[in-house]
This record gives sequence, structure tokens and C-alpha cells, in this order.
Amino acid sequence: IKIEMHFLPDVYVPCEVCKGKRYNRETLEIKFRGKTIADILEMQVEEALDFFQNHPRIKRRLQTLYDVGLSYIKLGQSATTLSGGEAQRVKLATELAKRSNGRTIYILDEPTT
Repeated sequence: IKIEMHFLPDVYVPCEVCKGKRYNRETLEIKFRGKTIADILEMQVEEALDFFQNHPRIKRRLQTLYDVGLSYIKLGQSATTLSGGEAQRVKLATELAKRSNGRTIYILDEPTT
């Protein structure tokens, strides 16, 4: 639960009902290979790659996150907690995970300071 502090950074307090898991009890009773959705969202990309090794569509998307150096982020990590560089790499991974039609060219410009 987000508490706005106005002149200070916002404070986040875990929900008393779900204990910060983000889902109700009924949803958390559903498991896939012994894991709830909350467990899966707590996985880092590297761990999730192994967990979803037999699911090519999921694995391909996770692999691009891994390839751009984001193996350490959690699947359920809030976008607001990412640094600017991490957010850019998520965008890059999203683009690279798309199916190629063979007619795409990427022009990358490295900014200088």
C-alpha cells in the first residue's frame, strides 16, 4: 500500500490481508510446478530461465532480459524501482524479443557526456 508523504519520498507498507503478496488467498492456492504466482514474481530472471526451460515463448523473452544484462532483476519488480539504464535495457529487450521479419535495421547511438 502506497502512503504519500508529500514532502518526503512515498512509503510502501505491505497489505495486512495479503502480506505483500499482491494476490488473494484463493489465487495463491493455485500452483504451477509447486510455485504460486507470488513465488514466480519473486524469481530473478536467471532463476526463471531455468524454471521455464520447457516453455519456449516465455524462455525466449526471459533470455533477452538475461542477454542485455538484467539477470538479477525480479520478474515482479516495479518499473519505478528501475534505474534509467535498467529501464532502457528493458525496452531494448522488449524490442529484441519480437519476432524478426528480416527487414529491420537497428541504429544504436551511444550518448556522450
